[in-house]
Amino acid sequence: MAGLCLLAAASVPRAQQAVSPGIFVGTWVGVQQWLIDPLPPGAEEPQPVTLTIELVDGRLVGTLTPFFGGADGAGFVDAQIVGDHLRASGGMGTPRRTADGATFTRNLREGWKQSVKILFDLKADKTELTGTADVLMGEVKWMRLGYELSRKRSRY
Repeated sequence: MAGLCLLAAASVPRAQQAVSPGIFVGTWVGVQQWLIDPLPPGAEEPQPVTLTIELVDGRLVGTLTPFFGGADGAGFVDAQIVGDHLRASGGMGTPRRTADGATFTRNLREGWKQSVKILFDLKADKTELTGTADVLMGEVKWMRLGYELSRKRSRY
């Protein structure tokens, strides 16, 4: 009977603990791939990208370049860690600090980019970062991108 109790206790799932924000901090390099079919005209598959994530005033802030084939890139501020995933909402352009430190602003001329929202879902281990970005136009899901990144290594 005691063995049965131990077996039952071992099969009960434990609550997943959130990982430290530090596991996501750094410069990550790799590829961005379209996860839609058919591919948009002129889409480069896969596209090399760099994602830089910093911890600023206790908040995770990220910048991804290039994004959507353009030099404007994309970014996020104030990401949340859920279990072992970083989840963040961002937009096209570079995150800029504002007086309150929490607003994502964009320095873009094209008005349509202002309505683009990007939902990042990233998972990191010590050297690899994988995940997706759902791109919404207003509230409508427009496209999905996938990421396979590795920590950028410094030269010896």
